[in-house]
Amino acid sequence: MGNNGVRTALLIISLSFLAGVVGILLGHKYIMPDAVRSVGLHEQIHAELVLNKTQDEKLHDLETGFSENKAVLEARMKTASAELSQAMQVSHVMAPNVITAKDTYVQVLDEMQTLTIEHIFAMRALLNEGQANQFDKIVQRSFQNMAN
Repeated sequence: MGNNGVRTALLIISLSFLAGVVGILLGHKYIMPDAVRSVGLHEQIHAELVLNKTQDEKLHDLETGFSENKAVLEARMKTASAELSQAMQVSHVMAPNVITAKDTYVQVLDEMQTLTIEHIFAMRALLNEGQANQFDKIVQRSFQNMAN
């Protein structure tokens, strides 16, 4: 490849890189503007509620237990997803093996949702009335953000 060919290749690579960067920037600005700013429910609670030492310790214990249970369910969800994918690759229709795999996956999703809702109520139970009102607003805002 001659000098001209190297220049052309470098120009194409540079323009491709630049187009990728512009695409990422535009995506963050217009398609997913809140992606970088998303804050989890736990972080919001710690940032917006003033907890006493006992509440903070109990909340930490709840978070630890929740994280452990969530990790187990996430592993099961991964397995169920792989099984569903495998069943779909084998059958290519809503065959009994696909339905069974789908039902297993949905069951794990339901368990995850139930675990999360129970955890939210357990956290709320640690709070006094004023904190609970603030907590309710944080939870509502968090769910609204997920829906948008």
